[in-house]
Amino acid sequence: MRAECLHQDRRHRIMLFRGAGDGRRAVISFEHGRDQHMSGFEPASCPHFARRLGVDALMVQTARRDWFVSDRSAALAEALARATAGYAEVTAIGFSMGGYAALLYSAACHARRVMAVSPQYCIDPQVAPFDPGRHAKFARIGRPMPLPQSQGDIGVDGLLLYDPAIAADRAHAALIRAGFPRLTAVALPHGGHPATGVIAGAGGVGQLAEMVIKDRIDPARVRQAHRAARRDSALYRLHLVKAALARHPDRAKRELRALAAGAAPRQAFEAALLLLEQRDDQAEALLSRVLEAEPQIPPGLLRRLDRALQDGGI
Repeated sequence: MRAECLHQDRRHRIMLFRGAGDGRRAVISFEHGRDQHMSGFEPASCPHFARRLGVDALMVQTARRDWFVSDRSAALAEALARATAGYAEVTAIGFSMGGYAALLYSAACHARRVMAVSPQYCIDPQVAPFDPGRHAKFARIGRPMPLPQSQGDIGVDGLLLYDPAIAADRAHAALIRAGFPRLTAVALPHGGHPATGVIAGAGGVGQLAEMVIKDRIDPARVRQAHRAARRDSALYRLHLVKAALARHPDRAKRELRALAAGAAPRQAFEAALLLLEQRDDQAEALLSRVLEAEPQIPPGLLRRLDRALQDGGI
């Protein structure tokens, strides 16, 4: 499917993929923060669920990890308003940083509904002292960060998904629920960040998006999808074990060793890394085995590995 560029400047870009339907509905996806250093635009692609439904898909991208907050934000809002003016129904979707943007720009893009997955309410230390891991990222934005309800449509309907086991995400969700009271909040325990990680492993995120686009939001179905997906999910086991480490360290370490030895490379590496951080005597051997099998590890995990090695004097 060919993409059409509707707007681009040095900070933000909007790409349109026209669907096979009647052109009355559109879904707008706001890019999440990439694990690597964000510098410039990545190639845009049309979500599978949009193609399946035949709806137009607008991909909103940012050249920096800036939460779509820059000196070009007003231009982006104007471009979104123009791009969505002709649609009868618009759904905005975003994960993490993209979830914040979906809420912030919900009025500009005429959104009827929003699907926000593990969004931040704000990462300003004055507003979110509970999220110290993102305070340095706020400093790099270099300008005030508007609260999403200050520019977004506070009457918008939709779905707010979060993992209550992640304290910062739980706190962000509480503030968002207060600012956007019509959102239906659904907790997905040990889903991770984003909270749909376990559902995504079973290929179910598109079904959630379709639920929102068609205005058939059913919290019970969302929770059932999470329960069904977690049965065979190494990611769910990993998140569950991380939560259990403080209270049940011996049992948790046994489970981490099993994951490090038998899970998919990403989960195996993180399990072995957790063991290293816990000073487990099998951690180094397990890490070496994982790295031999899969040397392409995300930069964020490699930075954690470097810190763990330095802390352990290795």
